[in-house]
Amino acid sequence: MIDIDRLIGKTLKRAEELGASEVELHVVEEKSVSIYATSKGIEGIKKGTIVTADVRVSIGKKVTVQGCVVSSENDVLNLVEKAVSIARVVPEDPNWVSLPRNCGYTTTFDLVDDKVKVFDIDMLTSIVKEALRLPPQVDRRASANEVVVDTGVIRKWIANNYSVNPVSYEKTSFSFVVEVKASEEGFESSYYRYYNAPTLKEFDLEAMVRDAVNIAVATLKAKPIETGRYNVVFMPTVFAAILRALLVPAVRADQVQKNRSPLARKLFTKVLSENITVIDDGSAPNMIGSAPFDDEGVPTKRKTVIDKGVLLTYLYDTYTAYIDNQESTGNAIRPGLGSPPIPSATNIIVIPGTKSVEDIVKDVRDVLVVYATIGEWLSNPVNGNLGATVTNAIYYRNGEPIQPVKGVAISGNIYRLLNEDFEELSKEVELAGNMLVPAVCVRNVAIAGEKSG
Repeated sequence: MIDIDRLIGKTLKRAEELGASEVELHVVEEKSVSIYATSKGIEGIKKGTIVTADVRVSIGKKVTVQGCVVSSENDVLNLVEKAVSIARVVPEDPNWVSLPRNCGYTTTFDLVDDKVKVFDIDMLTSIVKEALRLPPQVDRRASANEVVVDTGVIRKWIANNYSVNPVSYEKTSFSFVVEVKASEEGFESSYYRYYNAPTLKEFDLEAMVRDAVNIAVATLKAKPIETGRYNVVFMPTVFAAILRALLVPAVRADQVQKNRSPLARKLFTKVLSENITVIDDGSAPNMIGSAPFDDEGVPTKRKTVIDKGVLLTYLYDTYTAYIDNQESTGNAIRPGLGSPPIPSATNIIVIPGTKSVEDIVKDVRDVLVVYATIGEWLSNPVNGNLGATVTNAIYYRNGEPIQPVKGVAISGNIYRLLNEDFEELSKEVELAGNMLVPAVCVRNVAIAGEKSG
């Protein structure tokens, strides 16, 4: 068992002895249990604990970050020596100012669930078995094809030579995925639902399975529709994926500073419809991106990024904040072991509208409701161009389903779709990873499907 507090003190002292101007230590301990099951039953259960460490040191304006998996104190002390030796020979970074000098905490709620923390294997396997065993009232064409449950307890410590004491926190995580497969007359369709949050507080197994069954069955015998421009409702999980691929990179300060964002030099100007307000909140209750501080130890906070269509702020870590003469917004994220922090979203919240999805579909009359896509991650955040392939959708006319749809490509520019072509946000919202968003209806979406005639 490693004494983290003692290790932090020894690490900071050793870096100073080696001649580092500044040193930062980021330690993460993660205990996890993962259960994987298929229609045949539970296929495997994995348990484990891993401790990792990142050391960031500067010698003047020469900076490096090094990381390792930790099994003993010596691993980290050796890592410090390696980091200092590398820092001596790397080129100077003219934009480097300093490590954070304002580490601290923001009050957070619903980050720890005692039921998750105890790793009750019986409870977790019962969740998996219940998901696999669809209730009798469920359509017999459907079956649970795959179920995955991942639980974890994460402890994090951050310290640097400007902090008298390290900051630390504990958080649990619970992830559930169910994929339902539907079959009829040689046709197949599948759809999955997922939940990812620190606690079980909003976990509704029955509702998730029911929704997955309903959509899998409803999209049986799906086929492409004709090529053209359509009104489209992107359901919350799809809307979240689009925002994650296109909007989040555009409001990252590092991308703005590299002139890789279409929102560069657009602060305090209208970039989306006045009906759209986007919030980044690193302290939101029971959201997976929440924590009392970011990955540099800077307190997280709630901030309005886009207010009624107007861009108010970019997302900053300490490094990018110094470049723009700003303060960090508490958005430092470490993308991987040994990687320097970058600014990115904590939790994204889109303020919902006032109409139900059902009413929107009726009002728009001709509309494609998209429940799932693939490939949206290949969209281009530099210009805002969306590209994705529909896997589950239903075409409606006058509120009535006409045809299930799959295999068509959708495209458009997010800043046009969510501005001139914006129609409505739903009042229903859904938790989709680190996003809490409604469905969105937009016009004039280009769809490449079957050729007419």
